[in-house]
Amino acid sequence: MNRRYLLAGGALLILIIAAYVMLRPPAPAAPESAPARVPDGTVALSDTAAKEAGLVVSPVATITRRNQLEAPGVLALDERRTARIGSQVDGKVIEVFVQIGDRVGSGKELAHMISPIVHEAWASYRKAVAERRRAQSDLKLAVQSDERAARLLADKAISEQEAQRAHASRVSAEEALNIVETEVRRSEEELEHLGVTNSEDPSGESGEQIPVRSPLSGVVLEKLITEGGAVTPGAPLFVVSDLSNLWALAEIDETALPHVRTGSPVDVKVAAYPAEVFAGTITWVADTVNPKTRRITVRCALPNPTGRLKPDMYATVMLGEGEPRPIVVVPSQAVQDIGGKPVVFVETARGRYARRDVTVGADVGGQIEITSGLRAGERAVTAGAFLLKSELLKSSTPEN
Repeated sequence: MNRRYLLAGGALLILIIAAYVMLRPPAPAAPESAPARVPDGTVALSDTAAKEAGLVVSPVATITRRNQLEAPGVLALDERRTARIGSQVDGKVIEVFVQIGDRVGSGKELAHMISPIVHEAWASYRKAVAERRRAQSDLKLAVQSDERAARLLADKAISEQEAQRAHASRVSAEEALNIVETEVRRSEEELEHLGVTNSEDPSGESGEQIPVRSPLSGVVLEKLITEGGAVTPGAPLFVVSDLSNLWALAEIDETALPHVRTGSPVDVKVAAYPAEVFAGTITWVADTVNPKTRRITVRCALPNPTGRLKPDMYATVMLGEGEPRPIVVVPSQAVQDIGGKPVVFVETARGRYARRDVTVGADVGGQIEITSGLRAGERAVTAGAFLLKSELLKSSTPEN
């Protein structure tokens, strides 16, 4: 009997426990962990998104460079190696031997002219030569008379007064010859001034033509005459220049004047050869400031042995200052502008890119100097930084 009661009580207890388990309320779920907060000024991207955006992260580099000032400039002829040839006389051009672009040597005949002046010069020369021959004959006779008078005086055949007169005649003849010789030299120099030598005494047209010669070796850059054209004294005929050396004329702000000095090296870049740098030297700094631009002209000597550089090319002149020093640089595409301030994005953790305000220096060859805000070795975004800028600006824009 007791056993029956025990079995019944156990079954009832099991039923009560089962009902409690089935009817009790569910336990509250554990709270999920909140996502990590992204700090202000930081952009978070997954590895996939960063790859699709073309992000490239590289350690910030240090290089050695001089402080440099970039100045706009233009290439010009070296005036010390340029001849602007003009006419010395009134005349007419009868022959032209060169064209623009021809290379000529020093003394090369460029053209021939004729002028009445050359006829007058030849007439003066011939007259002086004739007078010289007469003076030489007179002197010869005077010398003979003086010598004969000296012998007769020794023999007591003439008086001393007659001997003195003979000697005086000889001295007078010598002085007359000296005067005539001077006139001959003057006539020769007049012919040489016209480019004619006295060995070319004219026969027909020979010797009557005035040659126009180049005073230096170079390239004919301008030809300002044609055959048959009339010219006047001072009229320009040709421009010849030695293009193996050029000038780079740069314009610098007056505030940069303390950093520029004669003899300092410069680097010159031109648009035609963007990947090349041409070395030059400062040879002159202007003594006055342009009152309109407040800039100062700096002249640099620029070797051009291959002739690849051309006059009137626009140039960028990089003027060096001081001794080389180590500087921190990043590629130019790594620097973005946000709110008028230069910014570089730095990888602070995987997938996290923080904005870093920086101060920039000179941009040389696509490498921008960072004077503050970045340390060597930090990992900066060197490609794709524009996307990070866009994401940062998007996140900072308040939603409507």
